[in-house]
Amino acid sequence: MQRRAILLMLFALAVLFARILPAATSEETLAQINKLPLAERQAALVRGAKNERSVVWYAPINRENLRQFTTAFEAEYPFLKVDILTGGPQTLLNRILTETRAGKYNFDTMNVRSSALYTLKKAGAVMRFESPNRRALRAGFADKDGYLNGLWASLLVYMFNVNQVPRAQAPKSIDDLLQPKWKDKLGMDEDADDWLAAVMDYYGDARGKEIARALGAQHLNIRKGRTLVAQLVAAGEFPLQIDGHHHEAVALKKAGAPVDYVFPEPFVPVKAVSMFVLSSHPPHPHAAALLVDFMISKKGQDIAYRQNRWPAHKEFATGSPDEVGNRKTVVPDAEKWGARFEELVQLTSLLHK
Repeated sequence: MQRRAILLMLFALAVLFARILPAATSEETLAQINKLPLAERQAALVRGAKNERSVVWYAPINRENLRQFTTAFEAEYPFLKVDILTGGPQTLLNRILTETRAGKYNFDTMNVRSSALYTLKKAGAVMRFESPNRRALRAGFADKDGYLNGLWASLLVYMFNVNQVPRAQAPKSIDDLLQPKWKDKLGMDEDADDWLAAVMDYYGDARGKEIARALGAQHLNIRKGRTLVAQLVAAGEFPLQIDGHHHEAVALKKAGAPVDYVFPEPFVPVKAVSMFVLSSHPPHPHAAALLVDFMISKKGQDIAYRQNRWPAHKEFATGSPDEVGNRKTVVPDAEKWGARFEELVQLTSLLHK
């Protein structure tokens, strides 16, 4: 009888402490799992994911490219279904911020430009997740705090019309672009903040502002969308694009368009990294962790590579003429420019003279 009373008392204390002690957050739970040896970690994630059965991805990617990722992931984990919500990046970002303010947590993961990280962290919409696969990523594709898991980025090159610019006369540096002969002949995207951020990260604020003013004085042909600017260069509307997407230049050249390109010197600017983030309150945390692992794994990154993206995984560089190789690249500092985004937009306006 006394033993039964002791057991009842212990049970009552356990219930009391369970009520007093807060439940572990998803971030804490995944952090503990990440401390396990790799095989045990994988087993723990799979056990949890089998109970969750699905994962919700907010994805600003075209449907065919997206299908390649989800098909491969579901083949790897046939007990999981990827539920997708597609839309424009700003639309999905605004949706997440609205849901978070309302205390609704519908998404598990989202891919978004790294320049949005500051806003997402400030809103409490995302959490840390230290996937072991981060170790294989290029410099600038993962942050020290564990929020940013880089997927891919776009190298920005000088693309020119070969009927108007012989390759030997193509500019190789910003100093070349500032020569009088290029006045009125340079095209650039209206959304040039990531290009300017990379320039300022390399040269410093003072020199970066000087460059922006000097380029603005060249009377740039500003258009909305890098793809449109590339098409206008191919059509001969103006001879050269300052911030052409590398993969678009390669594709146009291979398709027979009269274009070529050069990697800028002394560094190649990189458009803000496309990153994977985890919701601060994911409905399916274990499945979400597996999806992040997959997307930055060599298998997931191979899909990105075959889609002509510049993948985060540092093993993907063949050394062919179309590859950046060992040239210096500069990825804009997501934390710094997230905090200074309004200032960066104002500085970008210097290009629009």
